[in-house]
Amino acid sequence: MPYDISQQICEQVKHAQQGAQPISIHGSHSHDFMLPEFAESMQLNLNEHQGIVDYQPTELTVTALSGTRLEEIQQTLATEHQRLATDFPVYTAEATLGGAVSIGHTGSSRPYYGAIRDHILGASLVNTSGEIMHFGGKVMKNVAGYDVSRLLTGTRGTLGPILEITLKVQPLPEQQSTLSIDLDENAAIEIMNRLAGQSLPISASVYFNHTLFIRLEGTEAGIQQARKTINGTEVDDGVSFWSSIQQQNHDFFNSSLPIWRVIVPASTPGLQLQNQQQSLIDWCGGLRWVQASEITQADITYIAERGGYIESFRGSKPMQQAELMSPLQKQMHAKIKSAFDPDKLFNPKLSNFA
Repeated sequence: MPYDISQQICEQVKHAQQGAQPISIHGSHSHDFMLPEFAESMQLNLNEHQGIVDYQPTELTVTALSGTRLEEIQQTLATEHQRLATDFPVYTAEATLGGAVSIGHTGSSRPYYGAIRDHILGASLVNTSGEIMHFGGKVMKNVAGYDVSRLLTGTRGTLGPILEITLKVQPLPEQQSTLSIDLDENAAIEIMNRLAGQSLPISASVYFNHTLFIRLEGTEAGIQQARKTINGTEVDDGVSFWSSIQQQNHDFFNSSLPIWRVIVPASTPGLQLQNQQQSLIDWCGGLRWVQASEITQADITYIAERGGYIESFRGSKPMQQAELMSPLQKQMHAKIKSAFDPDKLFNPKLSNFA
C-alpha cells in the first residue's frame, strides 16, 4: 500500500516559508555524489513518501509516489509483462523515481526510446506556499498548453518537492539479443550512426575497450533479420552486460580516476582530452563517459566547439548546473525559478544562475 505523506510535506514547506528557511530536498541519497554539499537549515526527506498509487496495464500507465524505488516499480510491471518505457539509471539499489526524474539522466535506450521526460504524462509538486500543484494527467492524450510535468525533469529539486509522477510503460519485448563487433573507436561511431538510420530493432549501443555492443529487442523474426544485417558475434550474457551499464557496476565505472559525463553530437569523432584515460561511448555516440584526473579549460572549450558540454560526474568536485549554461539559458532558468519559487526556498545552491 502507498505511504502518502503529502500533507506532512506541505506543512514542512509552510513552516520553512514562514521562517524563511531554505530547504534541502532529498530521497535515498543515490545521487548525492553528483551534487554540491548543502548546509541548509531544513532537510526535507521524501524517502518515506512511497508506493504505487495506480497501475493500468491495459492503458500502459503507472502512477507512483516520488520516494518509490525504481526496482519496486519494475517488479510490479513485470507481473504484467511490462516495463518502464525507457532506461532509468539505477546508481544504487535504493534509487527512487523522484530522484531519477529530478536528475533527468536516461540510460542506453535514450536514442531509440526517448528520454525520461518523453514518457512523463503528469506530475504533482509542492509550491513555495505549501500548496499541491497538479500538472498533466494520467492518460496518453494530447493536452493543450505548456507541459510543466516534463519541465520538472532534471530540475534537481529547485522548483519544489515532486510528490507523484505518472509514466508511460511498454510491453516487454518478445526477445532480446546482444551482438559484439571488434573495431576501433571512430569506426564504431560511424557504424552506430549508420545503423541508427536503418529500420532495425536496436534499443542500445555501447562502445568500450575496442568492442561495440549492440542490443536488439523485438520479435524473433525481426532480430534474426537484424543479426544478418549487422553480422556481429552473439554475446552469451547480454542481459548482465546491459545491467552493469544501467547500474554502473561495470568495471569502467569502478575506476580510481574521476569520471566525467560528456554530451556531444552523436557523429562526433573520438575525443582527445588532455588527461583522458579510458572512455565508454553510449547513446549511439551522443554520450561519452571519460576517465580523467582533471578537465582543463582547454578541454571545456574543445567540447563546446564541437557543440557539446562536459560535467563532473563521480570522483571530482560537483559542478553547478549554471556552469553548463549559456547566458540565455541562465536567464530562462532564473525566470522559471522565480515563477515557481520566488522565495528561493528549494535547493537554492543548485539554482544560482547569476
